[in-house]
Amino acid sequence: MGASMPTATSMTIKGLGLSMSLLLLWTGAGCAGPVQHGSLRAQSLGDDPVALEGEYITAFYADGSSVETSFILSDVGLDQLLSGQFSQGQVVRVDLLWVPKPGATPMDSSATNVSIQYVIVADGELGVYAGAGFALPDGDASGRSLTVQLRAGSLDLLESTDGFVDLLSPATLTGSFTATHNDQRARQLAAALRRLVNDALGSNARTDASTPIDRRVVRLAEE
Repeated sequence: MGASMPTATSMTIKGLGLSMSLLLLWTGAGCAGPVQHGSLRAQSLGDDPVALEGEYITAFYADGSSVETSFILSDVGLDQLLSGQFSQGQVVRVDLLWVPKPGATPMDSSATNVSIQYVIVADGELGVYAGAGFALPDGDASGRSLTVQLRAGSLDLLESTDGFVDLLSPATLTGSFTATHNDQRARQLAAALRRLVNDALGSNARTDASTPIDRRVVRLAEE
C-alpha cells in the first residue's frame, strides 16, 4: 500500500433545499480507515425533514454507580476527542438506566430507559442536544463489548454557541452501536466531553445528559 494516505468520511444533513456536509479528516496507515462501531440517525420532526447520520469510530462504555451503564460514542478519533482539538464532529453520551427484562420490565419503545446527550460541532460552533429513549442491549455489560439498539429516542436543543444553527429540534434518534468495555477510557472520554462543552459554553453549561427537558419518547416518522 506504500505511504499512509489521508482518508475522509462525512456526515450530511439533508432537507428540502438544504445540504450541509461536515467533513472529518484523519490519517491512517496504508489504505485502511478507522473501524466503525455503529451509527445513529437523528431526524427532525418539522415540516421540512432534516436528517443527520453519524458513523462512530470511537465507542467505549463503563459500569456506573448512579446509572446502569454509560456509553460514549464519537465520529472523531480517540486522540482528537481527548484533546478537544477538532472543529467538526459528533459526540454522544447514552446512559442506560435499566436493562429491559422480559416479564419484569417493559420491552417496547413506549418505555424510557436511556438518557441522551448529543453534541454537534460544526465549523467550530457547538450545540448540545438532550433527551431520552428506549434501548435494548444485546448481552451482558460485564463482557468485553456490548451491542445496543436504540429503538426510539427524542432530542431537543439544550444549549449552543451563538453561531450554531439548529436544524434538528425536535428530532428522533435511532440506530445501533457496539462499544468496548473500558471503565477508565469511558470516564476519560466523559471528562473530555464535559471540557469540550464547558470550553465552548462556560463552566455553568448544563452538561449532564440527564438534565430534565422534554422526556417524551417519539417514534421515528415514516419517510
